[in-house]
Amino acid sequence: MEDIQHACFGYLRLGGIFTTGLSALFSCLCPSPLSLAFHLFAMSVYGVDQLLLPFPSPKRLWNGAKLLWVASSILLPFIWYEGVRQMFFPLTVPAYYRTPPGNRSVEV
Repeated sequence: MEDIQHACFGYLRLGGIFTTGLSALFSCLCPSPLSLAFHLFAMSVYGVDQLLLPFPSPKRLWNGAKLLWVASSILLPFIWYEGVRQMFFPLTVPAYYRTPPGNRSVEV
């Protein structure tokens, strides 16, 4: 967990699009699941990079693999339940399913 914390805070310390993108996700201004997947993947790659930077050792390689495993165990169920097609190819989904639930009209 300590490696994940360092990766998260280091990723936020980068600033720019990394900070604004996560802030938009946390404040619900950007509800895009693809943006969440991008930031989670980028954060895990950043964490592995920081683990292996000075010189890779077997322990650091193992910790990097665990960090990627945790990130994928968070991301893959989210992709599965959200739907691969809806998440990565949203324009191929029929318009009825793209509208927010509150705006759907129900015909009786």
